[in-house]
Amino acid sequence: MTSRDFSTEDFLQHPGFRKWVLEEDATEAAFWADWVRQHPDRQGDLLKAKEMLLLIGSEHTPAATDEAATWSRILDTIGSARVITLPRKRSFIRRWMPYAAAVAGIVAAAYLVQLNYGNKEVRYDTVMGELRTIELPDHSVIKLNVNSNIRYAKSWDKDQPREIWLEGEAFFSVTHQLNSQPFIVHTNDVDIRVLGTEFNVNTRRVQTQVVLAKGKVQLKLNGPEAEPITMKPGDMIVYSAATAALTNKQVDPEAYASWRSKELRFNEATITEVIRSLQDNMGITVELADTAIGSQTFTGTIPLDNIEVFFRTLSRSFDLQTEQTGTKTYRIK
Repeated sequence: MTSRDFSTEDFLQHPGFRKWVLEEDATEAAFWADWVRQHPDRQGDLLKAKEMLLLIGSEHTPAATDEAATWSRILDTIGSARVITLPRKRSFIRRWMPYAAAVAGIVAAAYLVQLNYGNKEVRYDTVMGELRTIELPDHSVIKLNVNSNIRYAKSWDKDQPREIWLEGEAFFSVTHQLNSQPFIVHTNDVDIRVLGTEFNVNTRRVQTQVVLAKGKVQLKLNGPEAEPITMKPGDMIVYSAATAALTNKQVDPEAYASWRSKELRFNEATITEVIRSLQDNMGITVELADTAIGSQTFTGTIPLDNIEVFFRTLSRSFDLQTEQTGTKTYRIK
């Protein structure tokens, strides 16, 4: 069994986990912080185990010979909430008093953790080359692009908006609720308010780009006295709160969400725009020997696992040559 599948008792018995919690070991702290980043859905379980161990303390570690039976009794007691009547023999009472205290500590910890972490945020992160599909509490679905993250409350009240915070890029398929519960996506530049729709949001490069595929959304710009903007399918709005620059035009929504199929689709895009997209989605850097090349336009599809398709097309269309100058760096001349 890997640490991904650890139960509460597995955490409590793990030497590294105990060293982190009880001794505040810096190396172990870094390990478990990285573990949470890899398994964000298990963060609540990890914190619950931490609270339990802090309350139980190191003196209540069961002996190796009876640890399995002891933990079984403790967890069974928590699960069923039975009242245990102990025999009157003093030796038996002395033997089990530490575990009775442990049970009380665990029950108290579980209650405290529920209060402290029950409504905490859920966060998902992706790295370069990783796409992730996430189902939200309302059964809406988010497709998260590479090098991006989202966060939201673990549970949503029916009389409150469903709120998401995004950094990077994601495609949203939002379910409509019978009570018309609003769905709001927050970025540094805009708040996107919807009832049920599909749209792509890209927050890279100090701006937010919203492309609407279906339905209707309203944008509230994060700027002084900015009027809300209602979008219709095919609209693309790009806004930067830092510069107050705003553009609005009609596009093909599928082209801007083509990354979901692990490809990038372009229609009369400038070479400069294509290079920026390659950097965002593939983590590569492309240098132009002549900046005039950047104004040329490109139409076509680039697989995210085969950059050579792009370079071959440039070579045929514009008589350009590409050389690889590093692991993920190229130069076009």
